[in-house]
Amino acid sequence: MKRINGVPSVCLAVISMLIVLIPLHSSAQDIHFSQFFNTPLASGPGSIGTFDGEYRFNGIFRQQWRAVTIPYRTFALGGDAANAVGVKGLGLGAWIFNDKAGDSRMDQTHLSIGASWTEWFGASQEHALTGGLQFGFTNLSLDPSRLSFDNQYNGFYYDPTLGSGEQFAQSSSARADLHTGAVYRYQADARTRVQIGFGAFNLTTPGISFLNGPSTELDMRTSTHVMVQFPIAAKLDLLPMVQFMAQGEFNELDIGSNLRYILLQRFGLQRAVILGAHYRAADAGYLHAGLEYDDWTFGLSYDINTSDLVPASRNRGAIELTAIRILKKRPAIPARFKACPAQI
Repeated sequence: MKRINGVPSVCLAVISMLIVLIPLHSSAQDIHFSQFFNTPLASGPGSIGTFDGEYRFNGIFRQQWRAVTIPYRTFALGGDAANAVGVKGLGLGAWIFNDKAGDSRMDQTHLSIGASWTEWFGASQEHALTGGLQFGFTNLSLDPSRLSFDNQYNGFYYDPTLGSGEQFAQSSSARADLHTGAVYRYQADARTRVQIGFGAFNLTTPGISFLNGPSTELDMRTSTHVMVQFPIAAKLDLLPMVQFMAQGEFNELDIGSNLRYILLQRFGLQRAVILGAHYRAADAGYLHAGLEYDDWTFGLSYDINTSDLVPASRNRGAIELTAIRILKKRPAIPARFKACPAQI
């Protein structure tokens, strides 16, 4: 592989592509995570089974807007298997999350199951292409009694005993949807890799409504990400990355980089600390700290709000915690023998 000043040329090409992809502004709809690099199953079914190991488990907690209103809270759990049921290339996974938002306590619970298939190619199988399909079910509910309306203002103050004048046909709505995606991976060695992924969600554009009358179709959402890793020193790796999502007239861009300092990397064990800075265009900047400890990867990030909401948020955005565990077989660690003095 050709290198320029010690940096793999393929990594430089991808970094250039990251810069070109940056739009001028963005805003967001739908659920999202700041640590998209630590939430693989949220990126789409193409990420199912894309890891070095046998099983992967992922947990996420996110809380935001505590300084503005009732906090928005998101919990998520996921698990997937590579080379599932003994079939090389087959990935199987499941993903569930619950999100509570705003005064109405809008509750969104989503469950999806999916499968993927991976093909490896190249002289030493350093390239891999994965395609996946996912079937999901989502339930939305809200509590109308927690909302307030103009009709409940009696001319002097808000009176919750007055009728709202609003008619909710139902307080919950359920829908099924279909997602697809693909991920390309290139790995030259343990510290040099490139990943490019694409996901398409809500392919069936299901309808949503809490009122009488026609439902509103949920727009299809697309997600594209590029993540790169390469060494810049004996124990230091650089990990630049970008994610772009679009849904209807809304879009979101996340761009940033992490630095990974290696504490230990031998006999299948790897321990490292990670620090990073990222930016979500027209919304927030966020800092990331992480730890890799053998099977485990932990992440902590904090969003610093920079949008028009700053007067209310006082720059406070969200805190996010992630944990990943990958189960895999490791090579046996060589035994250490202590030489004893000869006895005469």
